[in-house]
Amino acid sequence: MVRGLRGAREGRAHLAAQRIKSPTIYLFSAYLLVAALVTPKSPGESTSPLLWLALAIPLANGLAAVSSVGQTQPKGLTRAGLALLHGGAVLAAAACILAFVSPRFVPVWLGGPGAP
Repeated sequence: MVRGLRGAREGRAHLAAQRIKSPTIYLFSAYLLVAALVTPKSPGESTSPLLWLALAIPLANGLAAVSSVGQTQPKGLTRAGLALLHGGAVLAAAACILAFVSPRFVPVWLGGPGAP
């Protein structure tokens, strides 16, 4: 958010707005939402992980778009950190959602069923 505020003060808020308006993420989320509604839940699931992913992906995209306007050309470690943040946000959200609603799919080494 700090990077987004800095970019907005420097007049780059319109770039974030353009990225957020892109329909691709919303179409994919709609696909996941439909899949969540028509796919039966597996035994042990409280809700469909696809439902939560359909909600988490646009949020992660919005946060990534806002933070991406902080600098026009970030350098070195900042660039690598942003790549990890943006790429890892969706994967981390997916892993957390899967662990929360489908605990039987969590590996034993991560504390899933059967862990000591």
